Order: sequence, then C-alpha cells, then structure tokens
Amino acid sequence: MNKTLLLVHGRSWKPPLDSLRSLWVDAISWGLERDIPQAADRFRDVRIEFVYYGDVSNKFLQEAFGKPYEDDTDSRRITLEHLKRYSKNQFSKANYNSLPGKESFREGAADVLSPILNFFNLSEALITKVAPDMGEYWNEESYYGTQVRRPMITPLKEAFDRNDSIAIVAHSLGTMISYDTLWKFSRYGEWFDYWKKRIDLFVTLGSPLGDETVKDKSKGQKAKKERKYPANVRRWVNIAAEDDYISHDSTVRGDYKGMKQYGLVESIHDHKIYNLSVREGKSNPHHSGGYLIHPKTIKTIADWILE
Repeated sequence: MNKTLLLVHGRSWKPPLDSLRSLWVDAISWGLERDIPQAADRFRDVRIEFVYYGDVSNKFLQEAFGKPYEDDTDSRRITLEHLKRYSKNQFSKANYNSLPGKESFREGAADVLSPILNFFNLSEALITKVAPDMGEYWNEESYYGTQVRRPMITPLKEAFDRNDSIAIVAHSLGTMISYDTLWKFSRYGEWFDYWKKRIDLFVTLGSPLGDETVKDKSKGQKAKKERKYPANVRRWVNIAAEDDYISHDSTVRGDYKGMKQYGLVESIHDHKIYNLSVREGKSNPHHSGGYLIHPKTIKTIADWILE
C-alpha cells in the first residue's frame, strides 16, 4: 500500500514553505537513519505533504504585533544541527537539565492555574495573550480558522481518494487544525463519501488538545455521544515534552476516552519526553525540531512506515 505522510506545523512566526518543509523532513530523515535505517530506506518512497499556513499566521502576527517577520531559518537550522549531535540514548533528563535557560515554572504555573482559570472563564483570555494566533483560531468573527485549515483539505482528500495508508504528524496549533479537519471529514454532510475512510496514525506533538478550554472549543464538542469525536483515526499517539507550557495538560487518553468507548479508535497512547532544543541560547521545550527528531517520535513514524 502506498503511504502518505501529512506534516502540519504549529503556531507563531514561520519561515517560508520550502525552508520549513526542509527542516521537518531533515529532522525525521536524520532520526530514522540514526535509529531505524530500514525505515529510513522506505521513507524515501513515502509521499510527503507539508501542510503550510505560515503565510496566513505570519500576516496575522505582523498585524497583531505591528512588526514584520524576520526569517529565522538559519537559527532553526543551527538548532537542528545541535540536536543531531545526540545519540538515541542521550535524550535524557540529565541532558535536558543541563540545557541553558530552562523555565520549568511555566508548565507548573499552567498546571496550577488552568482549573482555576477555566472555572472563572479566564483561560481563553490567557491563551490569547500568550498565543494570540491560537486565540484568533477560535474567533467567530474571523476567517482565520477557515484559512489555516484550508491547506490541509486537498492533500488529505487526495490521499483518501488514492486509498493510501495515511499518517498525520502535527505540532502545537497544527494538532488543533488536524483534529478539527478530521472531525469535519467524518461528520459533515459535504464529506459523506469520506465518512468510512480512516487515517492509520495521528501523531500530536506539543499539543494543547488536553487543555479544557481547547477541548471545549474543538469541533464536535457540543454534539452528543459519538458525534463529539472524529471517527477516522485508527491510532493516536500523543507526545508531550517536559516543561512545554503549550501542552501543560500532557495527556489526551483520558480526555478523549469516548473515542475508545464508542469504538472510534483502536488505541490512544501518551508519552512524556525531554525536548533538547536550544533556540538562541535558551532551552525551548516546545520547539518542533526537538519533537520531530526525538527517538519516541521517530519510532512511532518508523512503525507506521514498516507495517
């Protein structure tokens, strides 16, 4: 069976499409060569679709902050080259704790404050302040959500049409975009012909999908019973890094247990990792490169490639 891998980037400023795609594919390719060479050989035959909405998010952020985007491809490349120095067994707590500029208080603060903020309906305001593009994604007066989901629709539809084995690897806001798009493909009448089709693997990296506010605003959450959830995911693997405040609620298995109860998914697994990314001299546990090249992510992708 032919295989299609959809890569969906996350929030904040993004380099041009070709640059970001190259960084993501390089991280995965390097990790496969490092850990599972036989999967690296097969990876060359996988169709890769990079879902890019950076042009939309960059425009929004430029208007929100009143400053132009500065291409940080070189900085991202330096981070990735540093990550390549680690062997499979070196993605450890000890190496993570030795990184410069760790800010673990962020995750702790999010864990403590989230239930309180949700009780007083303040969480959305806080998220919007910390990550305005995530807040804009929910803005019902804006077309932002529609615009950032649009690039995913055609490659997903075409992969379904080919009856490919499909894996989606998404990061940060990209996990929300992917979840909502999958829900629409399995629930909206306009996609009726695709209701029976499924992706084989959904990998969420640094995802906020476990957060109560994010859950409440996801597509389908106002529906009842099985319609609350997408019906087209065979396996879901969620990977969250220590101190990543975007994925401070680092597990999704309990939050989406209804998918298992209604027989909509075969399995949901959560994994905690240490993200060894250093950006501009400081630890950055949310950075996509550190997630992509991590042995847990690599093994998850390799298992799908080789099955």
